[in-house]
Amino acid sequence: MTDAGGKYRRDMGTLGVLFIVVNGLIGAGIFGLPEALHAAVGTFAPWLLLIGGVLVMAIVVCFAELTKLTDRSGGPQRYVGDAYGDYPGFVVGWTFFAARLISQGANVLVLVAYAAALWPVVGAGAAKVVLIVVVLGGLTIINIVGIKRVVAVLGAMTLFKLLPLLVLMAVGLASAAAPGPITLPQFSAVEGIALAALYAFVGFENATIPAGETRNPRRAMPRALLLGLAVVTMIYFGLQWAYSHSAIAGTGPEAPLTALAELYGGNVGALLIAATIVMSVLANLTAGHTSASRMPPALADDGLLPEWFGKVSRWGTPANSILFFGAGAILFALQDDFLALAAVSTLARLMAYVASIASLPRLRTQAGLPALNPTIFIAAPVALTLSIWAATQTSSDQWLTLGGFAVVGTALYFIARRKSADGLPDRN
Repeated sequence: MTDAGGKYRRDMGTLGVLFIVVNGLIGAGIFGLPEALHAAVGTFAPWLLLIGGVLVMAIVVCFAELTKLTDRSGGPQRYVGDAYGDYPGFVVGWTFFAARLISQGANVLVLVAYAAALWPVVGAGAAKVVLIVVVLGGLTIINIVGIKRVVAVLGAMTLFKLLPLLVLMAVGLASAAAPGPITLPQFSAVEGIALAALYAFVGFENATIPAGETRNPRRAMPRALLLGLAVVTMIYFGLQWAYSHSAIAGTGPEAPLTALAELYGGNVGALLIAATIVMSVLANLTAGHTSASRMPPALADDGLLPEWFGKVSRWGTPANSILFFGAGAILFALQDDFLALAAVSTLARLMAYVASIASLPRLRTQAGLPALNPTIFIAAPVALTLSIWAATQTSSDQWLTLGGFAVVGTALYFIARRKSADGLPDRN
């Protein structure tokens, strides 16, 4: 593969990639999941999350292998494009970007909803609009002035959101009832909740996109991916164990971790977790903004989108693309009626997983390596099976929406190729 030409400043190290992995995984979902999991499978719930983390690790292992083969930005788009040519890579990159743009707008509405629980005035009207613009505008500015600053902000957010969760987990584990024998649930119960558990582990792939702004990405990214998923899996396991062995498990609270914090810490504990949820969603938005806004520059670098998207600021960042992403997310968020479309983001990710993993043997062959090694031989079949199964659990509407994105992207692709007087040749 072609190495990056030094177009962007490589200001992010392993720790920065780790922050993106952790915050890409931990959003708002885990705060509402414990009761649903417990209601479905009882005290087997922690083990279900552990099994989910182990299975998703197979996908992460494949991505870790992929990151060793390039130091250029793009993530899934880069892998598929280098393996199968410009157009397949463009479709994967464009659909991933478009879906992530919509979900960014949807996620900021989740942030507003949680913030309104603490400060009701921001839940409607002009104050709501101001909060949306301030949050997404602020993330845009921080990203433009340098990924080093993003890493610093993400580091602080990660600390403030993980510390309360770790304290709650420790207190909950210390106070948990003595576990009885493990009772395996009915398969139908596991099948009914497995997809929800799996969705708690998507988002790690965001960290692979800004490889061109990462120091020694072939070394930093594999480490951060593997460590990040392992850490998050153990946090999920510990929180679920603490909840499933508490007095409130099975009582149906709408905000289970908030209820658990209130059980052990009273109103102060509940308020702290509520604030933690807001911080968690904000950190998730920050990680998503940093990664997804780097997809169009990767496409522009290959001549698949206008050069405008790849223009570099004086801070060494793709400023135009970051601004485009921020403005688009604000416009979607202000619509306030499209939350159902956010589900297509997961489908786009699953398709990116399948296409990227399928690219691995060819990319290794291009690099002069054996198509498979023992690690890939074991992990790839598990990763592909899991991704394809999850994709089959989605609705026809989500497939139609994703197809619509692909059609729009295809039109843009051929327009860009036609307007480029000396466009890059297709790599097929």
